[in-house]
Amino acid sequence: MIFDLSSLQLFYFLSAAALIGFTKTSVGGVGILAVLLAALAFPGKASPGILLPMLIVADIVAVIYYRRDCQWAILIKLFPATIIGVVVGFFIVDLAPPEFFQKLIGAIILVMLLINLAIEYGGKHQFGGWLVTSIVGVFAGAASMVANAAGPVFGIFLLQMGLSKEKFVGTRSWFFLVMNIMKLPFSVSLGLITPETLTLNLYAIPIILAGAWLGIKVLKMINLNMFTWLIRTAVIIAIIRLLVF
Repeated sequence: MIFDLSSLQLFYFLSAAALIGFTKTSVGGVGILAVLLAALAFPGKASPGILLPMLIVADIVAVIYYRRDCQWAILIKLFPATIIGVVVGFFIVDLAPPEFFQKLIGAIILVMLLINLAIEYGGKHQFGGWLVTSIVGVFAGAASMVANAAGPVFGIFLLQMGLSKEKFVGTRSWFFLVMNIMKLPFSVSLGLITPETLTLNLYAIPIILAGAWLGIKVLKMINLNMFTWLIRTAVIIAIIRLLVF
């Protein structure tokens, strides 16, 4: 299957694989760009199914690296609502017309980016309580099922918990590993994961691992603020490409 891709599709696909590995072991937010690149490489509903096994591989790497740093009490409260969100996302994917789906992914990621910016520049707010936790869980599950784009809303929620950097990454890693495994049977039933897409995923594994290794090494050296804005700029360009063209 990989040999049938155009040069541009192959570039988008391999770049997405490298970014998936990188974001799981370093800077959050890079994963959104990976989702957009995959949507550009594989129009219609194909990209979420192609990305999901790749995300699970990267999640496993992150969980191994931060295996002792998960705050399970937080996740146990989130998972029931997250399951509901995944089911809601399943029906959205099933009912959305294929020609509209690419724009749906772009719109979801645009909302995520705006939420991220609003929280960052609108001041810090304390999130807590059963209702907010439930809303975050449902929204994260649905956004992840539709577009693999739960990172910003979950990251914002987790930041309010006052966790150390290691516990933040460890808790995030376990959340996405469990949630992405939850999504597997839904994606298979929708026909998003097939033997052909899994074969394509095998080619991506070395690139994912290289991205994860690079993320660990680069995190200590980069200017995070500058890097974040470079990623946001790339995300905005990709969103425009999905929504307008």
